[in-house]
Amino acid sequence: MAFLDIINIPGLLGTDLHAFKRANVYDKLDLGLAGVVALIGVSVLILNGFSSPLTCVPAGCSSSGTSTNCALDWTYQSGLCKNEVLSLPDANFHYLLVVLALLLVGLLTVPIYWGSNASKELFDNFYYIWAKLKNGDEECKDVEWKRRMHFVLDQLKSGKTLSTRYAIYHGLALVLDLVALVVVGLFTLNFTDLGLDPLGVASTSGGKCAADGFTCAIPNRDLFKWFGVLTCFVLLVKAIINLKCLLFSLGLPGLFGRNFLIYADNLKDNSDKSIYNIQTNPIMVLLQTLLVVLKLIFIAPIQWLLAFCRFYARKHDSPKEIIKRLSATNIRAEQKETKKVEKEAKALETAVNGDDAAVKNGDAAAKNGDAKKEKPKEKEEKKPKEAEEKKEEKKEEPKSTPLVARPAQNWSDLFFIIDILSYNIDQCDLILFMTKINPVPGLENKKVNVDISYLDTSNNTMVVSHTDAGVIESLLDTELATEGGLQIVGWLEGPTGIMWSQRTKDSPKNLAFAVSLGSTYELVSAVYGRGRMLARLQNFTFQCPQDTKKQMKKYGQNIPLSAFISQSLFQKFSSDQGSQQKNE
Repeated sequence: MAFLDIINIPGLLGTDLHAFKRANVYDKLDLGLAGVVALIGVSVLILNGFSSPLTCVPAGCSSSGTSTNCALDWTYQSGLCKNEVLSLPDANFHYLLVVLALLLVGLLTVPIYWGSNASKELFDNFYYIWAKLKNGDEECKDVEWKRRMHFVLDQLKSGKTLSTRYAIYHGLALVLDLVALVVVGLFTLNFTDLGLDPLGVASTSGGKCAADGFTCAIPNRDLFKWFGVLTCFVLLVKAIINLKCLLFSLGLPGLFGRNFLIYADNLKDNSDKSIYNIQTNPIMVLLQTLLVVLKLIFIAPIQWLLAFCRFYARKHDSPKEIIKRLSATNIRAEQKETKKVEKEAKALETAVNGDDAAVKNGDAAAKNGDAKKEKPKEKEEKKPKEAEEKKEEKKEEPKSTPLVARPAQNWSDLFFIIDILSYNIDQCDLILFMTKINPVPGLENKKVNVDISYLDTSNNTMVVSHTDAGVIESLLDTELATEGGLQIVGWLEGPTGIMWSQRTKDSPKNLAFAVSLGSTYELVSAVYGRGRMLARLQNFTFQCPQDTKKQMKKYGQNIPLSAFISQSLFQKFSSDQGSQQKNE
């Protein structure tokens, strides 16, 4: 049911651990405020009763209470005056609150988004992939499993089911909230002393009945007024929340909780092409959304009607002719051959016609005598013919097949799920998840940059710097900009034990260690964000030189780490060769 999906009762009871908490904080607030309206309606109904009380006394009792008639019980007369004195808000305000509460809570039970099997199935498919990749199961290395994963992800990328259902649900909730807010507000104005009655439902008797013989008072009028003000405030907050959720489903990048669309737009593959097609212009996004809504309202019903008529007309049962198309290469080859044959036939006809004309005019001798002169002319005539043939072949070259442009993926189920989960899951984990389903290098590729890392010989301090991980690192730095960005945490394991790092003023990602010359150290490090380890980096071993005078002459005070590595490798290679010679 929808209630179970929103408040996640199975998760709280521990009976449904393999599922996501799909409801974000705004959905829970929407449910909570609907419950508040229901609580207000029930409270007013209990305090007021099923019928609004009315107290009527003779007109003279309002000015002087000494008359004996004032001491009598006028309950029966009060019941007779209800229809004359009580206005529509006075008599039905408590029923109005109860009916509105039932409508607001009842909307949650409609399986539009919450409680829909289609929505739950999409979330379960994503969770299956998320859990496998998050835990690093061995099954993820299977080629066939990866193929199934890409099929599921392709379905999530192309589908718009969640965005559509979420927009319909919160659109209906917003309309219901606004209608309830207007009605309750108009009823509440009737209970005030401002004299405002836009609907004209106030009583015209002025609190008098029986030909002005009795004066009546409504004891619960102030109760209705303050509960009406409280209900209007709750409905206003609820309408704002539903409006925010409706704007969330529009898919505006970076607005109303759709931050991950900005990150997805920056993801690029190895050929520097965008992996996802995200429309970042908010005006274009609104226009496309408006077109989809207009199509759903005006065009979709006509299409459904045509499909219904076609189904009952049984046009789908009629056999269709199968058209066999020849290969494009065979067609082109046949066309070229026919054109060549036609050209050769035309050339023979012109030659025969020319010979006949020369014989008839008695120029046969001149033709034989000038045969040598006509040979170069024939060659010159062949050249333009060949050029024309080449031009025709170029014109006949097939054009590339036009492809349909990729649609914008702002409303895809994949990014809808990720942005929904960002309220309950750290955004850094979601960004790192993209490296596992896309050809994008992750943080695990960070290594020690031996060219930038250096040894400060003035105080024997080793400053370690790492390489950049690419677009993922920049996205994580953007996400953690207000919290100091990514941090590299690590230590050195050497002869004296563990040596903890210190921060440098130049870059918060650099690690500084006080080392001893001639010792060998192993660097153990990891990438942290928001106090959590995001990725474990490979260990790095290096040896500090015993004498740094030669390096200082070449590099100065700061000696790069690459100089140590080359020297240590050379020493290790020479020592290995010496040991081999001794063994021989």
